[in-house]
Amino acid sequence: MKKDLKVLILGKGNVGRAVACYLRKLKATKKVAFFTDEKKVKNFDVLIGALPSQVGKKGLELALKYKKDLIDISAAPVNFYLKHKKEIQKKGIRVVPGCGVSPGLVNLIAGFGSGNFEKIKEIEISAGTLPWKIKHFFPFTWCFEDLVEEHLYRASVIKNGKKISLPPFSGYEKGKLKEVGEYETYLTEEWNTLFYSIKPKNISFRVIRPVGFYYFFQYLKNHGFFKEENIPFAKDLLTKKKEDNITLILVKIKGKEGKKEKEIVWQAFSFAKKGEKLNSMQKITAIVPAVIFRLITKDKIKNRGIIYMEDLGKDKKLFREIIEEIKNDKSILVKSKING
Repeated sequence: MKKDLKVLILGKGNVGRAVACYLRKLKATKKVAFFTDEKKVKNFDVLIGALPSQVGKKGLELALKYKKDLIDISAAPVNFYLKHKKEIQKKGIRVVPGCGVSPGLVNLIAGFGSGNFEKIKEIEISAGTLPWKIKHFFPFTWCFEDLVEEHLYRASVIKNGKKISLPPFSGYEKGKLKEVGEYETYLTEEWNTLFYSIKPKNISFRVIRPVGFYYFFQYLKNHGFFKEENIPFAKDLLTKKKEDNITLILVKIKGKEGKKEKEIVWQAFSFAKKGEKLNSMQKITAIVPAVIFRLITKDKIKNRGIIYMEDLGKDKKLFREIIEEIKNDKSILVKSKING
């Protein structure tokens, strides 16, 4: 067992601070600090990247330069990791990209689920935050700028192995679960390593939003709230109000086992009261890298090089250990069912 590994968190935003909370809560390390000076990187054993997307590459650059393991939540392009695959292996370090919730936890589940099929026909992943037990409110639990951008850019879907580009808010659907009530979903453009590892011919990513969110967003857009000069005002106004919130994750995997078709549906819920230190999205995102770090300290992730979350999921024993660690947080629920 590797005791007392020191952790340096790159990024001190909502996610970075939440990761620090979970590292302390799980008693995974005695030393956790936030990045302030590159000269101090050499004094730490593991880096956890929690940087904004526009500077997400910094984590891998530092990991390679100082030969440090990297658990990365930052959305650096997948091709960027692949470009440095040989160098990562040569340095003998571990790099776990996309280690949050989506990508992250959903990849872990997809990797585990893929082992239940001889042939996968389709994977559909949905994730998002909703108000809990109230209507007509959207809890901004994530980076405000990134959330706005994902609804301004084009969406996409993989059908029969080909990527199809679509306008924002395409693929509108309504859903309902007893835990959260009604909600709506739209296709989105998703950063994900599943395209390179499991390689499903049909895959889609959806954002989950409260009913009526489309009209709410369009109203704000049409009145100039999302113009660059107005973003600071809009962010302050729209993120100030806090309410109880719940983050919902759905992973649906359809495929064949012999001649029989079946579908496995995984659901994960994270709950938070408005007065809590961490909101529901922070919880379910930050606990994942904290658990992965803890497994590294126990020397249960031995491979070096790029380690995809879905590859960890394919190890059934390791998958169950990770899920049980996550479920130990009483505000997080994970369950599955089989249809067909």
